[in-house]
Amino acid sequence: MSKDSKHSKDEWTGPQGTILFRADELAEVIASPSADSSGDVDRAALLGSTPPFLDQRFVLRGSKTTIGRREDNDIVLPDDSVSAQHAWVINDGGRFRVMNILSTNGIYINDAKVHEGPLKNGDRVRFGRAEFVFHGGAGGRRHRRNGAIPLWVWALSAALLGAAALMLVAL
Repeated sequence: MSKDSKHSKDEWTGPQGTILFRADELAEVIASPSADSSGDVDRAALLGSTPPFLDQRFVLRGSKTTIGRREDNDIVLPDDSVSAQHAWVINDGGRFRVMNILSTNGIYINDAKVHEGPLKNGDRVRFGRAEFVFHGGAGGRRHRRNGAIPLWVWALSAALLGAAALMLVAL
């Protein structure tokens, strides 16, 4: 291997020892100790969509889920492209958002680099080279499928029609 073809590890690491990566690098699948093998589909989760965490499911816990390479995170992603403390996913009454906590490789939602951003069902979220799809679960907000009209729209429409009918009767 020539000196020009490879850089030293120190030249490609961030302040937390996180290795900077190139998108064209091939990744092996890494089993995470915090992956949920039981598949609790009623809870909000991140589903691994690419190596190194392909097909692994990570349930979001409580009001704040910590994500990073270190063992004390709620979701442990033992990959050198993920910072020791990479991100938080915050659950505010069923509304989820992701927040970068000074990671080296950043956070991307649907290929847009963000410091903080809301998560919607089906959003792609990337930490380093680890990409996931966000699923809000039964308790989270879900996007409408097949143009279905939400229940609150029907309730509001009924209330407005009822009020209009009462106004007509009063005249």
